Amino acid sequence: MLERELILRELWKRMSQVTGVQYTARNPKAHPSIEDLPAIQFFELNDKVTGSSSRGGYPIYKRELSLAIEIVVNSANEAASSKELGEFAQETKKKLYEGGTTLGGRNCQIAETDATRVMRPPVGENSAMIGFGLEIVYIEDTNLLFT
Repeated sequence: MLERELILRELWKRMSQVTGVQYTARNPKAHPSIEDLPAIQFFELNDKVTGSSSRGGYPIYKRELSLAIEIVVNSANEAASSKELGEFAQETKKKLYEGGTTLGGRNCQIAETDATRVMRPPVGENSAMIGFGLEIVYIEDTNLLFT
């Protein structure tokens, strides 16, 4: 889990650096408040092993971690909300892919898998939200737990 945690820390760091973001959260229970918008939240989903080998008796796993990222904005009026959401989503992706698809040289590869429709969360009258799915393929070397 060491590699996974390093990858998620880098992801969270990047999301907190998106231009204009007020709030970021990892696996939150509730929607952000209106004062926290624009906000970026991400949720850890399945983390499956897709291959394995061993070196010196310790397993090395190839893993695929699924994540969902939610982006929420609040606009001055309903007509502007979709445009502002799209612009904020672009800024989020710009930071996500900064320097390529490896999250800063970590032994991983990220790829976008899907996106949701634009939704209206129960926060604010003119708020809008979109989510997109990511798949992160990474190597977990359990030998590192003993060094």
